[in-house]
This record gives sequence, structure tokens and C-alpha cells, in this order.
Amino acid sequence: MNLENLKSEWSAMNDRMEKQEILKEKMFCQILNTKSDKSLSRLVANEVVGLIFGILFIPVLFYMFNKIEIEFVRTVIVGAIIIGVLIIIWGSMKLFNLSKINFTKPLKNNLLYVNKYAVYIKYEKLIGYYFIIPLAVLIGVIHYIKIHASLFWWVLMSCSLIAIILFVIYFYRLHNKNISTIQQNLEELRELKEK
Repeated sequence: MNLENLKSEWSAMNDRMEKQEILKEKMFCQILNTKSDKSLSRLVANEVVGLIFGILFIPVLFYMFNKIEIEFVRTVIVGAIIIGVLIIIWGSMKLFNLSKINFTKPLKNNLLYVNKYAVYIKYEKLIGYYFIIPLAVLIGVIHYIKIHASLFWWVLMSCSLIAIILFVIYFYRLHNKNISTIQQNLEELRELKEK
């Protein structure tokens, strides 16, 4: 009789421990999903804000184009409009990719979309660092040499350029942090499901 009681208590305790393990695993999954969701929300918010500013900036450029008579500046504005339209299309693609991420759906799909977004950001950084920023500097330098700009304007352009570069670096670090948080959490969830 005593042995039967021990067996039943052992079985009940084993069941409780299994339930606790399942509960801990569910809570851990929920915490990881919540952290991932916060990071995803930040990424989406950044993309939406960037898209809104891009869309609002195009009419400002058209207005400036109609008001300014200097041919060089008008050419730069046309280039800025073209780049602005491309940025809007690019931002829409990134936002569409982020909208496919759903933490209630299979992990494999989410990992695919997060990794795809990370590749988009990598290309964006490469194009910005090695094409857009040098092109903007070159255009500014050529224009300043052409108009024989004073030292004040050269210093202003240099300070503005440094501020823009620092902002871009800070912005991409935040982006990378959010992307890596989501990737790490999804990897941990995948490891839990494989156990």
C-alpha cells in the first residue's frame, strides 16, 4: 500500500513538473515574441516616418524648382526628386516586407522576412555610404567652387555633412540592434521548438 502511494505521488509530481516545464516554455516563448514585436514595431515606425517625410518632401522640391532660377540648383533639385521617388519606392518595399512578419505564423517565414529586410538595409547602407553621400559632397564642392563660396559656406557645408553622417550612423545602429534582437529571438524560439 505504501509503495502504491509512493508511485501515485511520484506520478503526480512528475505530471506537475512536466506542466511547469510546459508553462515555463510558453512564458519564455511569449517573452521572446513580445521583445520581437517591440523591435518590429520600432522598425515599422521608422519606415513609416521615413516614407511620410519622403512623400511630403517631393512637393517641397517641386515648389523650390519653380521658385529658383539658378540652373545648377534646378538640376540638383531634379536629381533630388528622382532620388526621392526611388527612396519612396525602396521604403515601400521594405515596409511591405516587414508587414509580412507575423509572430503567430511559422518561424521559418519570419526568419526569411527578417533576413531579407536585413539584406535590404545592408544594400541601403552600401548605396548611401559609397554613392549618395560622396555624390552629394561632390555636387556641393563643384557648386561652391563654381560660385567662389566664402569660408562660412564651406564650414557650414562641412558641419552639416558631419552631422548628417553621424545621424545616419546612429540610425543604422538602432536598426541593426532591432534586427538582431528579432533574429536572436526567432533563433531561440526555433531551438525551443526543435527540442
